[in-house]
Amino acid sequence: MSREDFRILEAVGDPEILVVQSPAIIAYNLDMTRPHVSNRLSAFTEHGLVEKIENGRYQLSDLGHAYLEGQLDADDLEATDE
Repeated sequence: MSREDFRILEAVGDPEILVVQSPAIIAYNLDMTRPHVSNRLSAFTEHGLVEKIENGRYQLSDLGHAYLEGQLDADDLEATDE
């Protein structure tokens, strides 16, 4: 997982910003493109790190919180693909 990926996950999980985030808001605040953020959020959803609440709206899952808190390793996430 890249530093950029970590920043996106942090933005989704930051309750001081908003509990539910959209790709456009995240992209704007992190100076990234919306398509890039959308693609990463889709990948994070597949790995269980974020949950899609409705079309274009995401929130951090319990697994995502565990990852950000250092309780889960990125290698553990890749193992879920197999």
